[in-house]
Amino acid sequence: MPVVESNASNSEDYSSEGSETGSEGSIDAPPPPIPKIVANWWLNENLGSGYSGSIFKATHLHTHQVVALKVQYVNHECPTNRYERHLYPLLQGGVGMPKLYAAGVQGAWDYLAIDLLGPSLDSLYRKSGRDTMDLRTVCSIAIQLIKRLQFMHHRGVLHRDIQLGNCVIGLPPNDKIIYMIDFGFSKRFIDPYTGRHIPDMPSRRDDLEAAALMFIHLLTPRGLSWTRNGVPKTTDAHNRLKAEKRKATPEHLCRGLPSEFEEFLSYTRRLAFKETPDYDLWANKFRELAIDEGFKNPEDFIWPPPPMPAASAKTINTPLRMRTPAIPRDEMADILNNLTNLNLGAQPILGDRTNIQEALRRAKEDAQFDSTTELEKQRTQSKDTIVISSDSESGPAPIRYQAPKALRLNQLARRGLNATDNAALSKLVKEFVDVLQMNSSRTLTREAFTFLDVLYKQLDDPSVFVTPQRHQSFNEQVPEKEPAHVKLGVVARLRREVMLVQSNKALAALVADFAKVTNKSTGRTVTKDGFAFLEGLSERLKALQ
Repeated sequence: MPVVESNASNSEDYSSEGSETGSEGSIDAPPPPIPKIVANWWLNENLGSGYSGSIFKATHLHTHQVVALKVQYVNHECPTNRYERHLYPLLQGGVGMPKLYAAGVQGAWDYLAIDLLGPSLDSLYRKSGRDTMDLRTVCSIAIQLIKRLQFMHHRGVLHRDIQLGNCVIGLPPNDKIIYMIDFGFSKRFIDPYTGRHIPDMPSRRDDLEAAALMFIHLLTPRGLSWTRNGVPKTTDAHNRLKAEKRKATPEHLCRGLPSEFEEFLSYTRRLAFKETPDYDLWANKFRELAIDEGFKNPEDFIWPPPPMPAASAKTINTPLRMRTPAIPRDEMADILNNLTNLNLGAQPILGDRTNIQEALRRAKEDAQFDSTTELEKQRTQSKDTIVISSDSESGPAPIRYQAPKALRLNQLARRGLNATDNAALSKLVKEFVDVLQMNSSRTLTREAFTFLDVLYKQLDDPSVFVTPQRHQSFNEQVPEKEPAHVKLGVVARLRREVMLVQSNKALAALVADFAKVTNKSTGRTVTKDGFAFLEGLSERLKALQ
């Protein structure tokens, strides 16, 4: 085997010596150069050096097993290897926990032989050159890290040093798994003799709060403010950093992010000292967030991140159509002929403001429109009549003769024109949410935007019947769509702000923002935050009566 010179004497890394003396050297002498062989391990390249030690890629002289060897001077003032040696046995067997193969002291060197792993998240993030990580990647990190902490805490161990540098990915075939490393500051929080939580020390909530801040950091352009100047060098700088962290509220830190991140940070700060966190709940929330945005298998860490999922184009060949027997040509001709004769009424909100009296007359006529008449007419013409809606919606077949989604949305719009107070508008918004959720489709259709047009008009200026000239329909085509994260940020903001506004005009502005950002998004889908905004709007209308 060729001799490979170690490139690390580490004399600068170990400028301070501790009070314990190893078998070689003294507490006053600097550490000797790291030898080429420690125990039975041949040191290859240096994988990294830090304040407390160095990590080498090492090969066993007899078995040729390749590991990561953590080497630390036995007299170091912070003997992290000694701490880790006692904690590793508690963590063996867990997913994402490195395996410990050997540990001991030879001469002046304390060593740990553990799994050789891949790069850290910090390294991947820095090398990517991105201002932020993508949402799928952060959700994957969140799911896995919460599970790692759940395992550690179940074994009675706190990590106490959650950071990107201490989360690494495995080597193939384990390159989709995130591993926790560096347990030098970890501690047992359960007394092995009494089985009780040890008082006067950090608790599980501290690990989770640090994890929450790490997720937010990855989605914040240039990261959180207190991370931008590196590690504080003085006590004053450290105190300022801690004060800045304490002042940072979840609402401020998570502005523009999906609501799950703000809720998770708030949850960790509400936990009692001895309280057991609900790890599964939050892992599932981040899993659902990723799936809602179109990502598959979010539990797997994939780097580089896969491309954003393309919006699925809806066609007439939906599952509903595939489950329905073919209609004879002559019957289909009758159906289409009947549809052309349907009178769905005018769209008064797009009328001319100068002709208010005429628009008012037309609105009263529209208000008398009864959908059951049209449905009864179709029922008598053909027992197998299929109602065709502009929704092009998929999912389970609707109940026969139930008003289709598009028709119900048009009815809500007409009723909105005659709403006289906030209580009536609140009820309509609640019905609007129910109609949007009546099947698996979450797309805002033309009819849904019509209702939002009416709602905006009634909130912005109920004294006029038609839409003011300054407002155009939210349903207008936009030249290009915006990335998904733009909609996520705007809708998350609207969800928070809707419960704070003090006037109908302010609510109208929020409705306009919601409609515009949804219109610009791919697929025009309503997210969980979008439904939460609409439900909050309904509640706020009741409060502002």
